[in-house]
Amino acid sequence: MKHALIIVTTIICMYACQQPQTMSKGEEPLARAYGESLYISDLKGLVGENTTPADSALIVNNHVQSWLRDRVLAQTAQSNSSENDDIERLVSNYRSSLLLNMYKQELLDNELDTTVTIEELQTYFDENKDKYELQENIAQCMFVKIDRDKPYGKLKRWWSLKRESDYAKLVSLAKRDAAEFHLDTLKWISFDDLEAKLPKGAFKERYYEKKERDIYVKSKNFRHFLRLKKTRRRGKTAPMEYVQDDISKVILKKKKSDLIRQKQEELYQQELDNKNIEIY
Repeated sequence: MKHALIIVTTIICMYACQQPQTMSKGEEPLARAYGESLYISDLKGLVGENTTPADSALIVNNHVQSWLRDRVLAQTAQSNSSENDDIERLVSNYRSSLLLNMYKQELLDNELDTTVTIEELQTYFDENKDKYELQENIAQCMFVKIDRDKPYGKLKRWWSLKRESDYAKLVSLAKRDAAEFHLDTLKWISFDDLEAKLPKGAFKERYYEKKERDIYVKSKNFRHFLRLKKTRRRGKTAPMEYVQDDISKVILKKKKSDLIRQKQEELYQQELDNKNIEIY
């Protein structure tokens, strides 16, 4: 017991002081069970940097006791099991599955081309338009939300975009003064998201039915500017840009599958030619 306490104290000091220490091959074990040993070096990371010596001793002791009890239970289970062959087969299958998955991941990391071109996106979209029916109303728009205390005369003037330079000025002003803004007129946004940007009850269906595209609404603290460029209703085919991310995931998934299948076939033919595998 005295010897064990000395070892535990050594461990506590080692982790508390965070001093690098190289363990020799002949380091003293903390515990043994059925030919297997638990060493100080196996406990790396077990005790936190700010743990007190008393708590460290308790943590180490509990770990050693748990380790011994687990091995006693495992040894008893192995001695009493009449299905060792089945267990070995399951372990072997699991190991093979792990190795296979690791090799597949390494293959994908090293050889997969993750680039998805516009041409690939458009081709897939054109061939699968029926899969992309809109489940919500969407719009391309401009939106600026600005504090009512801030001057907005220039914003109103540039909002009309009468001159080519107005858009850049509008973006610069929004970045500086707006509480929130969206000026990417190519991006599609759902009506629900647009409604959430306006004061409650200000979002009217007539904005879409009657083609009222410029909307100006005042709330207690803000002025809200919204201009609809294009709208598309639920049930229509989604614009390709709106589902682009989903399509990219589908294309990448297929690329992964094709790469693994191609590599598998190459290796299969190679081993067949080398007579390392045979079909009887």
